[in-house]
Amino acid sequence: MLNNYPIFIIIFDIIFGLLFWTFIIKFFLHLFFSNETNVKFVSIFFSMTDSINSKINRIIPNFLPYPLVSLYLVWLIFIIRFYILPTFLGLENIGINVFYLEKSLIFFLNFNNIF
Repeated sequence: MLNNYPIFIIIFDIIFGLLFWTFIIKFFLHLFFSNETNVKFVSIFFSMTDSINSKINRIIPNFLPYPLVSLYLVWLIFIIRFYILPTFLGLENIGINVFYLEKSLIFFLNFNNIF
């Protein structure tokens, strides 16, 4: 599984993949919880993701409502993962060397590959 991908694609895709799914979870949690929630896990999760938002605040437009900021960041990360990372190897690799994190999760969760 690792032989098909260059190491820098793997590293960047795992980092961006974790951020991608973190912001998707944050968006769905914002549908049900506010930032001032009493649920400990959710409040810790919001504080961690807000620290990430504060670090990348320059690329977030000011006109976006706060709950949609996570969707905007998910869209940016998707564009980076699907179009920009594979272009380091050439334009013919768009769609082939993408979503390594999800491909490896599907590979290892498929029980036919284990036995």
